[in-house]
Amino acid sequence: MNKALISYYIKKLSDYLAIKTEMVDHRAVIKEVATGVDRSWIYYSMLMLASLIALLGLLTNSIAVIIGAMLISPLMGPIISSGLAFTIGDLTFARRAFKTIAISVALTILACTVVSFISPLKEQTAEILARVHPNIFDLFVAMLSGIVGAIALCTKRNYLITSTGVAIATAVIPPLSVTGYGLGTGQLMLAMGGFLLFFTNFVAIVLTSDLVFFIFGFRTSHLETVQYSPRKRLLIIAGLLTLISVPLVYTLVADLTKVKEKKRIERVLKLNLNKDLTSRMTSYDYQQHDEKILIRASVNTVKIIDKQSELKMEKELTDALKRPVAVRLEQIIVASGEALKPPKESELMTGGTSPAVKVETSAQIRTRVEQMVIDVQRELTDALAPFPVSDTHLTFGGGEEPLQVSTTLKRDYPVEDDEKLLLARFLERSLELPVTLTVKTVPLLPPLSFDGTGALTPASTATLALIKELPGGRGEFRFILESSSRENTKRLETVKLYLIHEQGVPERSIVIRAAHTATESAGVILRIIRR
Repeated sequence: MNKALISYYIKKLSDYLAIKTEMVDHRAVIKEVATGVDRSWIYYSMLMLASLIALLGLLTNSIAVIIGAMLISPLMGPIISSGLAFTIGDLTFARRAFKTIAISVALTILACTVVSFISPLKEQTAEILARVHPNIFDLFVAMLSGIVGAIALCTKRNYLITSTGVAIATAVIPPLSVTGYGLGTGQLMLAMGGFLLFFTNFVAIVLTSDLVFFIFGFRTSHLETVQYSPRKRLLIIAGLLTLISVPLVYTLVADLTKVKEKKRIERVLKLNLNKDLTSRMTSYDYQQHDEKILIRASVNTVKIIDKQSELKMEKELTDALKRPVAVRLEQIIVASGEALKPPKESELMTGGTSPAVKVETSAQIRTRVEQMVIDVQRELTDALAPFPVSDTHLTFGGGEEPLQVSTTLKRDYPVEDDEKLLLARFLERSLELPVTLTVKTVPLLPPLSFDGTGALTPASTATLALIKELPGGRGEFRFILESSSRENTKRLETVKLYLIHEQGVPERSIVIRAAHTATESAGVILRIIRR
């Protein structure tokens, strides 16, 4: 019965599609789509203007400007054309479409790279960051948009309105502008993220439009001449489809991995922190630093969660994620229901006296203070990473005087007042005490040393490893090489080449100049300063 019912509905659907297919003027659609791959100065002018408008919208964080660029861009024409070329097996048509797309992508990225390089606006905005991490929802949007665009093209139903919506939904131009921005500012990972989003959208649109064209009856029979055998044509098209599907699969796998990772973290945290009448987790977030994951969780609790429980959570999370994990708890002490109950009659009869307060010994007080110092240094280390923090001291004032926190930061540029204020507020929230923070800065790196061949020693290359962890990327910093000796010219060049080729530092970010003061060491001094 079920099989018969399914067969009935399949036949009904086939008959319906056959009727709709007969209504499609296949040759007119092919002719119209073919005009979308014609390269002219008007096409490239519109494309360049759209890419620059999108870039300005990204730099100024204006979604309205970005939407305007999407509407202007003519890039959807060649993309839809490539989908139709796959369906009908016209390799000449496919080559024209892909050539147009390749030239369009190259020109767009080049123009945005040049403008980003000379633009005074280089800060990452929310609109830029939203286009460097494609996820599964971006894939679904592109796939559905490709289906809608192909259906509208075949049926001519509300085509102008539909094509406008498809252009906004797929957004192929802004990711290319982000790619140019990343290259122009020396942020290669950001550029790769933007290009991956474009390539993912491109693959999804081609595949789904190809499917729609096939359903609407487009076949090789609509070609006047068939230049290649069906087998050869199928192999070439299958190879191209496999090649461009790589980013699609990568994005899907990466997204599913993130979802599973988040679920595991949430499950372990809730299992350890959600205790009836004792504690409850209110929020959490996590960040990845190289191979280590840092998890911050806020929890309401009636008593302080001890270090042993925190270490137990870290071990469970490490086992679940198969990677090292560090847990930082923000604990907010609250009153439980038991604490709010009225006193018992026996307590009222005795005057409601409470047990004697337990007096801490000097050893216990010292242990508490030492733990507080460790916690403060750990919080500062996480907040200021990758710059090392050391020599943290606490000074307790009398009465209502705030806690004096002093620390030493290895960094080549000073801590601004705003940054210091944010750090102090962060410590106050963590310690639940008023805090006054003093930060002393010392040079980040010791003088670099060289072996007998003139190459950097392993110790020096190890100290330079933190360059890859600089916040915001290497393009946000200036790398100043100094030496008081003229004999170090070759060594300065050696360090410069090492920074460019091994650490990925943009050459324009490296400055070589003579030191203001003589140094005792025969090495080279490297100072890293934020722009």
